[in-house]
Amino acid sequence: MNLLFIFTDQQNRYALSCMDNPNVETPNLDRLAGQGVLFRRCYSNDPVCGPFRGSLVTGQYTSRCGVKGNGMPLPTGTTTFADAFNGAGYQTAWVGKWHLGGNGNGPIPQELRGGFQRFKGYQCYNGFYQDVCFYDEQNEEHRYDYHRTEVTTDIAISELEAMTSQDKPFMLMMSYQAPHYPEQPAPEYATMYKGREIVRRPNCQDVDPFTWTWSPQSPRPVENDPDFQRYGNDLDEYIRLYNAMCTQIDANVGRLMETLERLGVADDTMIVFTSDHGDMQGSHGLKNKCLPHEESAGIPLIMYVPGQPAGRVTDGLVSGIDMMPTCLELAGIDPVDGVDGQSIAPYLRGETDDTCAEIFSERGDWCMIVADGWKVAAERQDDGLAPALMTHLDEDPYELNNRAEDPAVADRRQRMLARLTAWDRDVRAID
Repeated sequence: MNLLFIFTDQQNRYALSCMDNPNVETPNLDRLAGQGVLFRRCYSNDPVCGPFRGSLVTGQYTSRCGVKGNGMPLPTGTTTFADAFNGAGYQTAWVGKWHLGGNGNGPIPQELRGGFQRFKGYQCYNGFYQDVCFYDEQNEEHRYDYHRTEVTTDIAISELEAMTSQDKPFMLMMSYQAPHYPEQPAPEYATMYKGREIVRRPNCQDVDPFTWTWSPQSPRPVENDPDFQRYGNDLDEYIRLYNAMCTQIDANVGRLMETLERLGVADDTMIVFTSDHGDMQGSHGLKNKCLPHEESAGIPLIMYVPGQPAGRVTDGLVSGIDMMPTCLELAGIDPVDGVDGQSIAPYLRGETDDTCAEIFSERGDWCMIVADGWKVAAERQDDGLAPALMTHLDEDPYELNNRAEDPAVADRRQRMLARLTAWDRDVRAID
């Protein structure tokens, strides 16, 4: 069984039309969900770019694997996603943004590539039209003069063509940089959303969605930035352009699916689609990521496995660390020691209705548990964890009622906090 693993950057869990979002069009991903499983409650274990990648590629929580910030390298001596597939005789390839072991726009030395045999990527760069460049296995730079999303897809298609010409299974992992800010969709996709009315989430408050970037540095003063001129102080326009980038991604996912059909491997290739973290977009008066709220820590997940039950939608829990062990089991590869994640392959095969009983997420000074329809997020303090957010996601999906101090749920809060404390002490190796 081959694996095509696709993930985006900062794509809100709800930025799919199959998630009942009236603002966005994603027909190809909707079709993929109809052929596989749509997970409505998938979470990033660390909702920021580099740490999510470290967690995804190792199958470990970031406090354990040590990738706690953007640009930090993978730990040495740890068996990665690619290592496991390499050991099973697979061809392995990476295409796109890496953001592990460096920042800026530059090549990735072989020792930092996580074991991927084929590599066409770059560290981190927030532009989409200017200085679009990828670096190959020899660290040679390749520059392009069209949109980064299409470039990423074109390179991935070339990798698929090369690998399917060999008599070995393949594992291709690709990382789109869209829809991460700055919001710069290709013009034809921006035109699709021009002037479209935006239906905001019930927990949304008006904010300035513009974020100044370091890589490349935004012009100063901010009023001179073309991105600020397009959507500064205009949340609806930001969402329009963001959704245009999601539709552009969707079109490219369609191209990848057509490529698998053309190459004759569609019936022997599982497809995973997810993202590293979400985007607040004004929910709770906040923007961007790094937060325990559903719009930030929640991520999309669609999994298609040929020959397995299709068209299912579930609110069962799953998270980024579970993707490595799940893909390994579906590919018939032995599990890797030291992985924190749980395989949900039995669910995908229709053998059980259960996914994960609980999930954990973290980001610096906070950590969180979700279980039994409840969420508790707590601040990490010197003397332990202090509950900061408690919501009943089944009854309050927009997290409008914070019950962190509600005496009516004190017993449940204490039990969940005790479980979260035990987890936190374990992953941070606190005696």
